Amino acid sequence: VFMLCITSFTIVLTLGGGPAATTLEVGIYQALRFDFDPARAVTLTLLQIALTFIVVLALTRLGANVVGDTNLPVAQRRYISVNRSETWLNALVIILALLLVVGPMAATVMAGLGADLGRLASEATVRQATLTSAALAFLSALLSVMLSLALTMARRALALNRRAGAKTLLERAADTGAGFVLVVPPIVVGAGWFLLLRHAGDVFAIAPVMVVTVNAVMAMPFALRAVRPAYDAASERHERLCAQLGIAGWNRLILVDWPSLRRPLATAFAFAMALSLGDLGVIALFGSDSVQTLPYLLLARMGSYRTEDAAGLALLLGLVCLALIVAAHWLGREKVRDA
Repeated sequence: VFMLCITSFTIVLTLGGGPAATTLEVGIYQALRFDFDPARAVTLTLLQIALTFIVVLALTRLGANVVGDTNLPVAQRRYISVNRSETWLNALVIILALLLVVGPMAATVMAGLGADLGRLASEATVRQATLTSAALAFLSALLSVMLSLALTMARRALALNRRAGAKTLLERAADTGAGFVLVVPPIVVGAGWFLLLRHAGDVFAIAPVMVVTVNAVMAMPFALRAVRPAYDAASERHERLCAQLGIAGWNRLILVDWPSLRRPLATAFAFAMALSLGDLGVIALFGSDSVQTLPYLLLARMGSYRTEDAAGLALLLGLVCLALIVAAHWLGREKVRDA
């Protein structure tokens, strides 16, 4: 949670930032897009990485598992009776948490319904931004799921090949390396590529490649949480049988592992695509009039004080993400049932 919060960018930028509320990431964005001060951007980038690394190192020394566990621990169910005052306190906490989540969502829906949705839908810019967002998010999610599955399979193969003894460096990297992606936020990665490619040509022309690759890598820690437990369980059940029958490679993946991985892969794909759809980190640097996504267009409309249009775009983006999650869950459930 701390790593996600310390790399916050979208919320601060959307709410305006300003000298009193500028984070390191917003400062990097402003240094590249508005001031075009590469030296200042490099300094802020190194400061961001150093600060996050020091905090992560301190948490690790205190015993924290900074990469998280891929499986939620299952505790024994215990039935505890509580008194009336504790029940009311629990209800109050739940209601406050619910208001914290439902309040902004309800405001977005009400403001979005008050916008001229028909006019927004007829705008060529909005339609193009929607198609661009869907295409980039689909490719990013596909790449993220493929990388996550490959990393999971590699980690399992290394564990099986290690007969005994301690884990090798490569196995440790495959086991926990993806979690450290959260240490370096997307805006820092994008800033590095921006500075590296600014002398090679038009950096804005490679915006689609940057958005797809960076978002795919940033979604891997979340995709791994869905894919890795299912693959490890399937490998535990079928490893000896596949070794005896000589089933390996694509044949094993399609015939043996795929039925167990359908729903986890669908869930990982949905999460990765939803994260990519709402991302503003990389596209904020590389976006232009020729390459715009829905979050980028929403930020542009807010910056020009067209709040009604921004509310309509926010509602559209929320509906797309909701439809994506529901469709992926239904698709995965139906496939498992048919299997």
